[in-house]
Amino acid sequence: MKRRDCLASGLAWAGLARGQALHASPAAIGFDEGSLPTMYRAAASPAARGIYPALVGAAFAAMRRPCELRALPFKRMLTEVDAGQLIAGAVIRTPEREQRWLFSQPYFLERLAVYSTGALYQGLDSLQGKRVGVIRGWSYGEAFDTARRQGRFVCEDVASDVHNFAKLLRERIDYAVVTELGGRMLQQLAAYEGRVMAGNAVLGATAIHLAVPRTQDGGAALLAAFNAAVELLHRDGLVEPLVAREIAAAAEVARTLPAG
Repeated sequence: MKRRDCLASGLAWAGLARGQALHASPAAIGFDEGSLPTMYRAAASPAARGIYPALVGAAFAAMRRPCELRALPFKRMLTEVDAGQLIAGAVIRTPEREQRWLFSQPYFLERLAVYSTGALYQGLDSLQGKRVGVIRGWSYGEAFDTARRQGRFVCEDVASDVHNFAKLLRERIDYAVVTELGGRMLQQLAAYEGRVMAGNAVLGATAIHLAVPRTQDGGAALLAAFNAAVELLHRDGLVEPLVAREIAAAAEVARTLPAG
């Protein structure tokens, strides 16, 4: 099917479903709770905040489909998606996940940087024999994940990027893999400014998707409508202002976090 036909098909589904969607039960969409500024939980609220929830929420609003954006520990979110209790709001596409889930088109491209307080990251060989901080449950691309399984370096799993930055300062790890947007935000905090530096090479760029279990009724149609809505957001120039707004909001939250 041509791209234009896909867009028309998705919009047609959204239009046909519009009357009943306004009264449908909200779609429960899960996000990681500890990845400022892309997705996170603020204070005691279970609602997800950040760039990805805002983008997904805007797309569902364009679809006129009610939704609940929930922030959870990442591994718990994956378990609830497999159980059919949630839609995965922001995940990467892997061969293992493709066996269980259907994926949207990419709606964001996430660049991964490697930060340190000592020798700068130059490539995967820089990590040989080192301690590397990562987010619990995350995949960082085939090359990194394969090197990790081979034992070329030791990964320490934590719940959030700010924990890894604090561990860098205490020399408990040698490197930390952090989303580039998250790293830039944290570098603005007094505790890390001028002390934690990004490497000379990025680890990679990862496409972010919405995903539904293959067993979910209407899942393929929902993804088609979501893809069409995201295209409309880009066409209307709404994505960049939304991203800028969410980075500013997350920076305010980050200033209240302990430095570790």
